[in-house]
Amino acid sequence: MSTQMIQITPNPTPTPGQPAVFDPQAAVASPYDTITWHNGDEEAHYPAPIINGSVQENGWFDYQIPPGGTSDTLAPGPNPTDPTAQYVLNYACALHQEETGQITIKPKS
Repeated sequence: MSTQMIQITPNPTPTPGQPAVFDPQAAVASPYDTITWHNGDEEAHYPAPIINGSVQENGWFDYQIPPGGTSDTLAPGPNPTDPTAQYVLNYACALHQEETGQITIKPKS
């Protein structure tokens, strides 16, 4: 298991609803790796899963990540339908839904 850090950074070309970007936008992890977000932006952000095309505003955490703050950890397990298959967790900021990212979970072979 390893730790993955996703940075939330100011958007170099800000647009309405998207003041920040996730870096990396497309992260890769193994099952049970630890994933955290660090907010390097001046606004609060709230990474939340996208399920069936809808941002789950309850999110993965019980709070927004304040400027300079770091999230609790997320440790995605194996794909519940096929533990040996790769799968993708799509997410967005529940506060700024134009900010999107994804985490590809690749089981170790």
